[in-house]
Amino acid sequence: MDSEDALAKVKDVSEGVRETARTVRQSLEEGQPPGQALAFLRDVVREAPLPSLLVAFMLGCLIARR
Repeated sequence: MDSEDALAKVKDVSEGVRETARTVRQSLEEGQPPGQALAFLRDVVREAPLPSLLVAFMLGCLIARR
């Protein structure tokens, strides 16, 4: 197997993973009505992922100390 075959296989697999993630995301969005707590949290995380990660980390630290 040469590097071109390996690269082609990696591209095929990564496209499959992207398509699967897209399908799962669409299914989850269709299954949840807008305006609920999870929909709000999802929207906040999409708009500001780093601050959301910081908040999650701080909450994890607080919970782990107990």
